[in-house]
Amino acid sequence: MARPYILARDLEITYNAGKSNEFKALTGANTDIYKGEYIILFGPSGSGKSTLMYAVMGSLPPSGGSLLIGGDDIYAYETERRTYYQRNVMGIIYQQFNLIPSLIVRDNVALPQIFAGIDKKTRDRRAQAILDRFGVGMVADKIPAMLSGGQQQRVSVSRSMVNDPEILLADEPTGNLDSISTEQVMNKIREINHEGKTIMMVSHNAAHLPEAHRVFYIRDGKIVRMVVNPQRKQIKKVEEGETLVTELEQLARLYPYDSLEMLRVRSIRNYITQDFNFDQLERLSAFIERLVLGKMSRSQFIHLLAQKYSDGGIGVNKIEAKNMATRIQKILDASQDIRKFRSGRNLDLAFIYQHKFLKRIERHLLKEFGIKLSVNQRTNLEDALLNRLSGAITDDELIQSFSVSGKLGGVGLHIKTAYKVASYFEKLLAQGVSHEHVGGEV
Repeated sequence: MARPYILARDLEITYNAGKSNEFKALTGANTDIYKGEYIILFGPSGSGKSTLMYAVMGSLPPSGGSLLIGGDDIYAYETERRTYYQRNVMGIIYQQFNLIPSLIVRDNVALPQIFAGIDKKTRDRRAQAILDRFGVGMVADKIPAMLSGGQQQRVSVSRSMVNDPEILLADEPTGNLDSISTEQVMNKIREINHEGKTIMMVSHNAAHLPEAHRVFYIRDGKIVRMVVNPQRKQIKKVEEGETLVTELEQLARLYPYDSLEMLRVRSIRNYITQDFNFDQLERLSAFIERLVLGKMSRSQFIHLLAQKYSDGGIGVNKIEAKNMATRIQKILDASQDIRKFRSGRNLDLAFIYQHKFLKRIERHLLKEFGIKLSVNQRTNLEDALLNRLSGAITDDELIQSFSVSGKLGGVGLHIKTAYKVASYFEKLLAQGVSHEHVGGEV
């Protein structure tokens, strides 16, 4: 089995250690990045994304923990060997282009080869070839100031790849580009990855996330979750169902900086609210979070929902408040069966263990919606739920399984009922899947 190419364990990076302005930029970071993976480090400014990338580059020695590249501690290298690593094993694209203004484009791209001792004729030939490949060969004899931002960044990409490195680091490579230039640069980075190069890109642009095999979410110097992209064939071995796309993953794309707990709160909130205004929704989110985390009792939750908004509550009537609390509790209780079902995969008696909880999930759905099914329909329902729980089908395919005739292998529900049951099940799934499937701590 392949081993991780970039392996960090409890990695810490501290600036100005021991001084009054000491700052921990990275704390307890763990990564296991494989050759050929496209990884995005995602998070707000100052979160530690670039710090992790520059540690991999060989420019920021760890203050604690370990960092191995290809099985080696690059910070234990002699100066000459580390220089070779930085010049030949990795390439880097900067947000600011960092082209030398007095040199023509071809010479900018050829520059890294000078330090490798390559003769000028070979340097020029290689530089021109890679400029042609990235669509900027026609500007090879111009100085950078004569180029557009998009052209300059493609020259920067060319320079980063001229020594054919194994790892390409990209620090906000499209941060200064318009949408057209951004697409051109992202296409080139995608092309490089398809050739088997390992990509580590720093970004705070959520539109880039679908490009990656996996996304590491970083906040306050910590990797808070890791998300597997189900749209890309994975290089790292993933467990069955690890690429399961739930509502939480969809919410994560809308609210990329939210914690896992907050995404779960949003899922429940979206289910039980309809006519609330923004301020009510924000307050309700805080109440649900406290209830889910066990910091508030059911009676306290109901009291706050029924309390006037001006007195710190939501302002719904007490009957509706009780109904909302009941609906939330049902979701949380049923989601525990999903969690137990999925944990049964690691047990010796997995089938018996899982079937018990699958039947409980099935009974809950039928009772919740007052549905009566034949033996054949219930068998098909179990099959559909099992396929969804294992990640074999999508949420849309689940609706189809529910609505297709029993004679054709479906459950035979009316399309509206099928949609309601499937939507409710997705709420259970969002609460019940273990944290790694929407980015648990790595």
